[in-house]
Amino acid sequence: MTNQDLILAAVFMAVLLLVYTILNVVFRGRDVSRNIARVQTDRRALKDAEIDEYLGSETDNIQYYFEVMNNEGKDSLRMRLIRAGYFNRSALTYFNLIRIGVAIVFFVAAVLATTVFVPGTSTVSAMVLGMIVSGVVFIFASFMLDNRGKKKEIEYRKMFPDFMDLLIVCVDAGLSFEAAIDRTAREFLATNPDFGTHLGIISLEIRAGRPSYEALTNFGNRTNIEEAKSLATLFRQSEELGSSVSKTLRTFSTEMRQMRIIRAEEKANSLPVRMIFPIGLFMFPVNLIIVLVPVLVTIIKIFTDLQPAGSI
Repeated sequence: MTNQDLILAAVFMAVLLLVYTILNVVFRGRDVSRNIARVQTDRRALKDAEIDEYLGSETDNIQYYFEVMNNEGKDSLRMRLIRAGYFNRSALTYFNLIRIGVAIVFFVAAVLATTVFVPGTSTVSAMVLGMIVSGVVFIFASFMLDNRGKKKEIEYRKMFPDFMDLLIVCVDAGLSFEAAIDRTAREFLATNPDFGTHLGIISLEIRAGRPSYEALTNFGNRTNIEEAKSLATLFRQSEELGSSVSKTLRTFSTEMRQMRIIRAEEKANSLPVRMIFPIGLFMFPVNLIIVLVPVLVTIIKIFTDLQPAGSI
């Protein structure tokens, strides 16, 4: 290798290292900015007066939830919107307007694209294609709503251990379960209003006379958190047996963490089995090519080098 080749290789490596450093700094700065913005958004603290008003029974969002819960089913569109974090009364109207508007836009775009790129297509065929596309988009809007609801479920499931810790701290400090729920709801309303709203609904239900295990059951059905449903069952047994609330919460918190460790171990142990199919799909053909190509090249070379007996 000549000196010129060495210089070119060194320049190439220097440029590659410089580009990698710049991209690393840019992406890291973007991630830091995104995390800071998320923290600032999550910590949009509400004032005490606003929290008091929000936890009041006259709050429009809370009243809207109780109307939906009493009059509509679990899988209704309004309840799915609430599960996705939209407690506003006008959320249904906005959602319908958005998905209808998007479906119309895709219908017009599909018709125009068909007539422009396929000139021989009739108007009826273009409109049928546009209707199919708009129908798919209309259905996809519901899928996106359910997907947002699942993301909220994951977010709430991650917050549930913090909720349990705060609840245990409040109960150990001498507060009753109702007062502990109210205090915990206030803390979460200041950091994460969506999860705090669900906790505020628990507080309002208990304040209205509903048993605590029923309020926790409704909370579990609302957020689709299995731990909350298990906590409701445990609370019902605790109230029937007259055991200590603090011991009940501590026992459940310990069991919940053990179950999380067991689930993590189950997922880790299932990874080798899940990796068999991608390895077989992507790695086996490559290895097969690596093994067979030299053999095929050798065989082809042998056959090309062969000469007829009469040509010697």
